Amino acid sequence: WEQKLSVAAMASHYKNLKPYLDDATTWKDADTLTQSILDQAASYQAPNGGMAYYIARDEYADPYLSAYTALAFQRLKKSGYKIPVSVESGLEKYLLAFLRNDSAPDYYQDGMKSTVRAVILAAYKDSGKITKNDILRFRPHMKEMSLFGKAHYFMAAQSFPETKDAAQETLDQIFASGVESGGKFSFNETWDDGYDRILATPLRDNCAILSAFADTDNAQIGDKAFKLVRMITQGRGNRDHFKNTQENMFCMNALIDYAHKYESVRPDMRVTASYGEKPFGEASFKDLRDKPVTLERPLEPGDEGAKGAVTLRREGDGRLYYATRLRYAPKNPKDQVNAGVDIRREYSIKKDGKWTLAAAPVKINRGDLVRVDLYVSIPTARNFLVVDDPLPGGLETVNTDLATASNVDANQAQFDEAGGSWWFKFNDWNEYAISRWSFYHKELRYDSARFYSDWLEPGNYHLSYMAQAVASGTFAAPPVKAEEMYDPDVYGLGSKGSFLVQETP
Repeated sequence: WEQKLSVAAMASHYKNLKPYLDDATTWKDADTLTQSILDQAASYQAPNGGMAYYIARDEYADPYLSAYTALAFQRLKKSGYKIPVSVESGLEKYLLAFLRNDSAPDYYQDGMKSTVRAVILAAYKDSGKITKNDILRFRPHMKEMSLFGKAHYFMAAQSFPETKDAAQETLDQIFASGVESGGKFSFNETWDDGYDRILATPLRDNCAILSAFADTDNAQIGDKAFKLVRMITQGRGNRDHFKNTQENMFCMNALIDYAHKYESVRPDMRVTASYGEKPFGEASFKDLRDKPVTLERPLEPGDEGAKGAVTLRREGDGRLYYATRLRYAPKNPKDQVNAGVDIRREYSIKKDGKWTLAAAPVKINRGDLVRVDLYVSIPTARNFLVVDDPLPGGLETVNTDLATASNVDANQAQFDEAGGSWWFKFNDWNEYAISRWSFYHKELRYDSARFYSDWLEPGNYHLSYMAQAVASGTFAAPPVKAEEMYDPDVYGLGSKGSFLVQETP
């Protein structure tokens, strides 16, 4: 039922979003599909009024699925669809009883119960079925709600003048879990596996919060709504889908809510860009489906050390989205740049059977093995993060996956942290390829080692590889860099170093 109902809601969205879609995107039966699925709702409703995923019995009725159904019903009613009367009334009776009685499945923790009750409050906030007292009764339980629950409780608390203080307190709690960097805003929390029973995911949390932001005129929101949009759309990346139906549904709802609030005026504008007083490009936008335009100005002789401003001038109507980026090469690179990613590199040399951290400049003999450890820490989820570690000229990687690599070299690659290593700073390192949602692909090239990921949870990640000194001389070790492929404003830069490779005595 959860999947069928999500399809019904998405078919309804398709009809309302045609102005945003290209002509090649079609859904032939969308006009009739939504209503035909709604007409099946009774087949998934238990006698007690709750909704079940498969079999409509009281013991299978699920409080979260029922609350999700109520949310969907409210949206679909506003779009003109008919909800079966008996299903709606039975569902309302079941949910209001869950709201006002201390009963829940045994596997529901207190935070899960409060979260589901917040969703019920949001579902019925405009129906006259709940009162200010219902909102205030759950205010003491707000802090134990997940972010998903807080977002819905905030929307419900906006409905009554007497509960505005509760709404503000909830908004403050939501922002306490926020992280801002690189033009994006995201919210993070931790929960145990029990929350999987109410289909929790981090991206669903953020999408629910975006809907909450679009539901208020609170000045505290500012430009954070759009920064959250950036995080959500980049969280999907270049895939043609979200992770599951819940993310798909709540993220689509959120983006629609955002568009209704911030993109209500059809674009009809001309934009010019200038540096100082000298124009360097212009663009026009007439339709919501117009593609982005890039305007560039190359760095020129005399720019070094100069101060200037990039000015964008808009003539016409509509909401303009823009980003400015400066690409440059510093004469004296700084050490340890953290622009949303903390990354560090360590070189270790094996002496007397033990790994020893090497201080700069690193002095080794040609033929020696060097262990390279990379430590990545991120405060919030990152999308398509790539780590690129350039090799000093006298070293080359040892690819332990190749048959030509010696067994001795392969065995050396097993981790044996050296004393004083950054490894001891934390005790929750995620190792390479530990799961699909970690760094899971690497390329060991002649000039660099690169590690790739699709999506990373907030936390600490450890990467490593082996290298061997193949030529004598003095070589620079450029900084290691971590960067989001589709949002290079989010990056981290490690320290540079140097190598002195001597001929073997």
